[in-house]
Amino acid sequence: MRTKEKGQVRNTGKTEVRSCISALKRHRGADPEDLVPALSKEDGGVQSLVSGGISAENYDTTRDYSFLDEEDKEKGEDRETRRAIERQNRAERARRRADELRSVRQIVEVARENDPRLLAAIKAERDLKAAKRQARLDALREKRAAEEQQARLEAEQLSIARAASEERRRTEADRIRRERDQVRQEAKRERRRLRAVVVDRYDHFCQSEPRPADSGAERVRILAALDLLCQRLSNVQLQDLNTRLEQTTSGNEARDLFNAKFQEIQRAMQPPGLQIGTKSSQSGSSEHSTTASIKYSPEVIQALIKAVNLLPAGTPKRWEAIAAYINQHVPNASISGKEALKQAKALSHDDTHLRKEANTKAFDAFSSSMRESEATKNVTITSELEADAARPWTVTEQRALEQALRSCSGDQTSAPGEDRWQRIANIVGTRTRRECMLRCKELSDQVRAKKAAIAAATKGSTQNGLAIASAKSPEASKSKPT
Repeated sequence: MRTKEKGQVRNTGKTEVRSCISALKRHRGADPEDLVPALSKEDGGVQSLVSGGISAENYDTTRDYSFLDEEDKEKGEDRETRRAIERQNRAERARRRADELRSVRQIVEVARENDPRLLAAIKAERDLKAAKRQARLDALREKRAAEEQQARLEAEQLSIARAASEERRRTEADRIRRERDQVRQEAKRERRRLRAVVVDRYDHFCQSEPRPADSGAERVRILAALDLLCQRLSNVQLQDLNTRLEQTTSGNEARDLFNAKFQEIQRAMQPPGLQIGTKSSQSGSSEHSTTASIKYSPEVIQALIKAVNLLPAGTPKRWEAIAAYINQHVPNASISGKEALKQAKALSHDDTHLRKEANTKAFDAFSSSMRESEATKNVTITSELEADAARPWTVTEQRALEQALRSCSGDQTSAPGEDRWQRIANIVGTRTRRECMLRCKELSDQVRAKKAAIAAATKGSTQNGLAIASAKSPEASKSKPT
């Protein structure tokens, strides 16, 4: 049914084209083959139809419509009349020409609209454009689908790799945790073994000969050494030590082995400390040995620390002044500025070791105080006051003392029954009269010592300069021409 309708439409279009060709033939001067190609030329293609359309657009008739003039200009009586008739005739001829051209164009347009070849060409061109557009869309769709598939595959691979990495990390973390737990359990087991041997089996080595005079202090020392060994030794070292201790047959042998291991750990923990001066070799001079021992003695170290705190950074010729301070306050001491600087650097490096040693001494003092609790109960008020006097002065107390010294000068009249130092102590509030007096004396001694050290350093540098100048003067006089 649809094919029959298409045939009817095609036949109708052909009929319209033929009628248009017949109408064009009626117009003189119009070639139908130029305006509308014949239907017999089915193989003419679209180009012939397009060229025919161009001819129709540019078509201009060659007919002259002067034979249809209604009036003859020759019949005019004068020139003006003849001109008017001519103008009227030309306007009428132009109207007829325009009507003819319009009718021709309308006929050609009707032929175009009903030409089955042109319609088929337009449809074919439209179908071709639609096919190209569909092909482009299909290509884009396929490309997008391929990209999405590639992205999906990459995401899946990345997810698989991430899952595998996470699984490996989890497995490694579990392994490390199990190993750590195993090491921790082994350490606990070996520590229990060591404690069982030292504490339970040999009773802190207190029953071994010779027995310690103070068993309590010995137990404390053994427990401290036991804790240190448990912290510093590895599981293998602890296991070896436990095996050797368990194989011993006497407490003395076990104690010697335990103390040897403890001393070994102490030597390994001790950093390269302050090199205390010792006697030089037998080939060295006794004078050099005495100087070295004095230079690095504890008195020299204490004086060096006090001088460094007394002479801060920015003091002119600071290290020469520090050396002069040490030489003045330590008998038989002879130290230079460079040696003082070197010793101060060594002290700064060994500060950690010194703190540990101070903590150890404090612990020993605490143990002694615990053992001598009975003697501690009988401490007098005088010792308590002396302990309070040893308290370091704070910044607030120092400022209050300075303000009190300025406000309570010696020329001011004091109240009856109250001396100057008592009023200063009342202003400070947290210190006694004796503490204020001792603090002022200490500050004055420090100021005098600082001035003396600076003066000694300046004097030494001046003497060195004069000696150098005097040494150079003979040479200059010799070189001077006579």
